[in-house]
Amino acid sequence: MGEVACLQANDGVSLFTVAIAPHQVYGPRDMLFLHNILGAGNRLRIFGSGRNLCSFCHVDNYCHGLLLGERALFAGSPALGRFYIVTDGAPQDFWRSVDAGVTAVGCRSVFNKMRLPAWFILPIAYLAQLISMLLGRKLKLNPFAAKMLMIHRWFDIEASRRDLGYEPLIPFEQGWADTVEWFKTVWAPKHGPNRNQARR
Repeated sequence: MGEVACLQANDGVSLFTVAIAPHQVYGPRDMLFLHNILGAGNRLRIFGSGRNLCSFCHVDNYCHGLLLGERALFAGSPALGRFYIVTDGAPQDFWRSVDAGVTAVGCRSVFNKMRLPAWFILPIAYLAQLISMLLGRKLKLNPFAAKMLMIHRWFDIEASRRDLGYEPLIPFEQGWADTVEWFKTVWAPKHGPNRNQARR
């Protein structure tokens, strides 16, 4: 891993290093996380119980964390040779957050559809992985992706607060609302479920 190599290179004398990582980055113009989630449109279903918590990180908060990491590169810094997670703070209800985006772009609420329990979706995910290997092409559904949509994924950022002075600049509620608004007004007319109607 890049972080491991980075931290191992730190000698505290001639080379100072620190590793800063976010979890589940989002923001306007995000073409990785929300683009793929919302791109599933009305086909999207809740995997598992639908009660899993997740730490999110607005892209501006991640940049803030990186800048603080750079400022911690000095002799005697408690951050040298250490790995830190930065997020928006408290974990959020993953599916409630996703549903805000889903409904904003014109799709049905995921809570109004049948949920897919782990015992049902995981075997299908493994089958999809096998088909992907046989066909030599990557499919979106795989065991890793399925598990990431079902498990709790949240992190304590106390070490970042203590050693880097990190505090999120953008509260989750504000960042998520701004991001959802961008997807509604900019992304949805081109990629959303009603895009064909918008072009008429």
